[in-house]
Amino acid sequence: MEIHLHNPADALGLARDIWPLYQEAFGDFDTFDHWRTDLYERHAARDGYRLVTAVDDSAVGDSAVVGFGWGYTGQRGQYWSDLVCEALPAVITDEWVGGHFELVELAVLPAYRGRGIGRALHDKLLESVTSRCLLARATIQPIPRSGSTWPRAGGSSGCFGQEFR
Repeated sequence: MEIHLHNPADALGLARDIWPLYQEAFGDFDTFDHWRTDLYERHAARDGYRLVTAVDDSAVGDSAVVGFGWGYTGQRGQYWSDLVCEALPAVITDEWVGGHFELVELAVLPAYRGRGIGRALHDKLLESVTSRCLLARATIQPIPRSGSTWPRAGGSSGCFGQEFR
C-alpha cells in the first residue's frame, strides 16, 4: 500500500479513479460529470488544495486507488465555512474560520478498512499544512466495523476543530 500526495493539476487527472470511491462512500451525485464539475474541479481550484490517495499495487480491476482524501484552505464566503459561522458563536468563528485548513473528504473502500489506511491518508494530507487550525466535517453514518479514523485521530462525528501549535 502506498500513500501519495497530489497537487491540483495531478488531482484533476485522477478524477475517474476517485469517482467510484466517492460515489460508494457518499453517493450524493447522480453522474460523474455532475460531480466532477460541481464539486471536484471547484474544490481542486481552491487555495491550498491537496489530494491524497491510497494505492494498492496488487489490486485487480480498473483502479488501484482504494482510499482518498482532500482538503484546502477554507475561507468565509464558501458554503461550509459559512454554515459553521451560522452555527457557532462569533467568539469562536472569528478566531477559527477563514484561512483554516479544511479537511473536506476522506474515504476508504470497505474491504480495506481497519488497516490504518484512513489514518495514513489523514496524516499525509495534513503533513506540512501551515494553517493555524484545522476544521473538519464528518458525516454521521453507522460504521459497520468497530471504531473509525475520526475518534482515533482526536475528533468525533460532526464538526471538530484543532489548533496547530
